[in-house]
Amino acid sequence: MGRSWTVAAQVMLIAMGYAVVRYVLLGGVSADRLPVFITNKAVAVVGLVLVGAAALQSGAQRAAFGAVGFGCVLLHLLLSLSVLSPAYLAKLYAADGRFTAAAEWSMLTGAVAALVLYLLSTASAKPSDARSLRPGAGQLVLALTAVHVLAIGYPSWSQPDSWPGHLPPITLLSFLIAIGLLAARRFTSR
Repeated sequence: MGRSWTVAAQVMLIAMGYAVVRYVLLGGVSADRLPVFITNKAVAVVGLVLVGAAALQSGAQRAAFGAVGFGCVLLHLLLSLSVLSPAYLAKLYAADGRFTAAAEWSMLTGAVAALVLYLLSTASAKPSDARSLRPGAGQLVLALTAVHVLAIGYPSWSQPDSWPGHLPPITLLSFLIAIGLLAARRFTSR
């Protein structure tokens, strides 16, 4: 197993453990929601960490972290589509059944981030064509991801008394991870 898969497995164990404790054990989400709804939260964190870590790697490690991270992001996208309904995600919907403005911004930034990752992955397969896409693409993905989780998560971030077990939402943790990885990338590129 390569280093990227080892890191993915470690982050998945931590993120899944956190999600189970926060959302199922303390938050009242049914354990029946583990296969998709809860796992999706952990998979999203794994994708974010690996995509961000790819920017801090070089050569084959960069490609491996990026590929595994992109795979997790793709899985997150597919799992999210399967639970995209008011029954699962009521906060994304207005009374008329349409997305709220915040949800629309979240969907747009998430979709654009996934598209940039896809373009980056196809460009990485052809190094001679990749030069024009690579500069700043990883930073753009991290910034879009920060906006993606900010848009849907922010209203609950300022209410720590409502957090199950006083554990912050995964959207807040993901926002901080994205910003931290952006800062790390800026710091290491100097």
